[in-house]
Amino acid sequence: MLAGSAVIGRLWDRLDGRTGLAVVFGLALAAYWIEALAWPLQRGRDSWDYWLYWLQLGDSHPAISQVMLFRTPLTPIATGLPMSLGGAQLLEAVMSLIYASAAVAWAWAVRPFGRAAAAAVAALVLALQLPYAALFHLVSSDFLFGALVPLFAGCVVRAALGPTRGALVGVGLAAAALTLTRPAGQIVVVAAALAALVASGAWRARLGRLAVVVAAAVIPLLLWAGVNAVRYDDFTVVRGGKAFVPFFKVFGERRIDPANGPASRRLSAVVDAGVLRQPPFARRHVDAHTYFRGPSNFETIRLIALSDQEFGRASNYDVLYDASVEAIRKHPGWYVRSVASTFWDFVDARYALEPVRRARTFPPHPLVQYVNGKAMPTPYALSPLAQAARFGFVWCPTDEIDRCILHDPSVAFASPRDQRRYRELTNRVRDWNEQLPIRNGNGTLESKLATLSFHTPRSILWIVVGAIALVLRRPRGTAGLVVLLVAAALVLLVHALSQGPQTEFELPLAPLFVLVAIAALVAPRGSATVPGE
Repeated sequence: MLAGSAVIGRLWDRLDGRTGLAVVFGLALAAYWIEALAWPLQRGRDSWDYWLYWLQLGDSHPAISQVMLFRTPLTPIATGLPMSLGGAQLLEAVMSLIYASAAVAWAWAVRPFGRAAAAAVAALVLALQLPYAALFHLVSSDFLFGALVPLFAGCVVRAALGPTRGALVGVGLAAAALTLTRPAGQIVVVAAALAALVASGAWRARLGRLAVVVAAAVIPLLLWAGVNAVRYDDFTVVRGGKAFVPFFKVFGERRIDPANGPASRRLSAVVDAGVLRQPPFARRHVDAHTYFRGPSNFETIRLIALSDQEFGRASNYDVLYDASVEAIRKHPGWYVRSVASTFWDFVDARYALEPVRRARTFPPHPLVQYVNGKAMPTPYALSPLAQAARFGFVWCPTDEIDRCILHDPSVAFASPRDQRRYRELTNRVRDWNEQLPIRNGNGTLESKLATLSFHTPRSILWIVVGAIALVLRRPRGTAGLVVLLVAAALVLLVHALSQGPQTEFELPLAPLFVLVAIAALVAPRGSATVPGE
C-alpha cells in the first residue's frame, strides 16, 4: 500500500510541470480531432468580414473601408493568414493547436491555487466544456477571445496573490489583446485596473501597480488608434460604439419612435428622405412608424451608413445614440428588464452545434413582411445593399454569399480602381467560403456530441457554486477570483446593453466560471501558503 502511494506520489509530482502541461496539450489535441469528425471546421459569425479585413490589411486605400474601422485586427490575422497559406485545411490545424494551447492555459491560470485545482480545471474544461470547444470549430472571433481569456485570468490570479511587475504587465497586455480581438473587450481594462489594486500593500504601491497595468493596456490600444488615424483618418481603436450601445438593441426591439424626442424626429426625417422614398418602400407606402417597427440587422447597418452620409462621420453616431436614449427614457422599465433578461439568458443558456453538411440548400425567403398589418419589404427583397457595401458583409441577411455581392460595383464605388478591387476581394472571399464546411460531419458522432454539449452544466451553476464557496471559505486569492467574476460580468453586460441573447458571447467565458468555482473550493484558506508553480 505504501509503495503504491509512493508511486502515485512520484507520478503526481512528475505531472506537475511541463510534463503535465504536455499531457493536457496532447489530450486536448486528441479531443479536438475527435470533435472535428462531428464538427468539421465551418464558417462562424462574421467570417467574411474578418477575411475582408485580412485581405485589405496591406491596402493603402481599402475599397471596403469601413471594415477596417468596425473590426479589430487579431481575428482577421489569426484566420486570414492560414487561409492565405494553406486554405481551410491549414486553418483547421491551426485552430486545433490554439484549442490545445487554451486548455493548457486554463490549467496554468489556476495553478497558483494548487496541483489539484489545475488538474480539475483541465479535466473539466476538456470533459464538460463541449460548447466552449465547439467555438474552435467555427471561424469567428469567439474562439480567439476564448483562447485569450485564460491568459488574462492567469495574470489576474498572479497579480492578486503576488503582484510582480511581470504579472501586472501581463494583465494589461491581455486586456489589450482581448480588445483587439473583440471590441467589447475594452471594458476588461476596468477589471484589469481593479486587479492592480486588490493585492495588499500601501496605497502608494497600489497606485504604482495601477499605473503599470493601465500603461500596459492603454499604450497598445493608443498605438493601434494611431495606426487607424494614419491609415484611415480616424483616431479610434474601433469605430461605431454609439451605433451599437444601446442603439442596436433599442432599434432591434422596436422602441425607436419619432414621438420620443428631437433626436428621434431628426432620425425619422433622414429615414423618410433617404430610405422611404426609394421604390421598394414608396411602392408600399411605408411610413416611418412602420419602418421602425420592422427592424433588422440589414436596416441597422443602413442607418449607420446613412448617419455618416447625412450627419457626417464626425458626429460619431450621436443622433442614433440620442434617439435610443430618448426611447430608454420613455420606457426605462422595459430597457432594464430587457438587459436583465438578456444577461440571464447568457449564463443560463444551453448550446449545441447544428449538423454540418457541405451540400447546402438555401430555401426561398419572404420578400414582404407585415408590420401591424402594413406591408414592408424584407431584407431579402433589398439585398445587396449598395449603401452599406463599404461595411463589408455584416448587413447580409442570408448565408447565400452571392446574394450579398454587388453585381455592378459602380453603384457603390465611383473609382474604377475600387470597383476592380471590390471584385477581387469578394471573389476571394467567395472562394474561401466554398471551402467551408471542410467536410461532412459524422452523423452518429455529431448526434452524441450535440446531446452532451446541450446537457453541459450551465454557467449559472458554476457561478453559484463559486460564489457560495468564496463566501464560506474565503480562500487566499479571493480578491483575484472576484475580479475575474467582475470582468466576465462587465463583458456580458456590454453585450446585454447592446443586443439580444447570443450564446457565443458567453461561451468564451464559460471555463472562467469553472475556474472560479474550483479555486474557491480547493484553494488554501486565508493566510495558508499557496503552493509554488
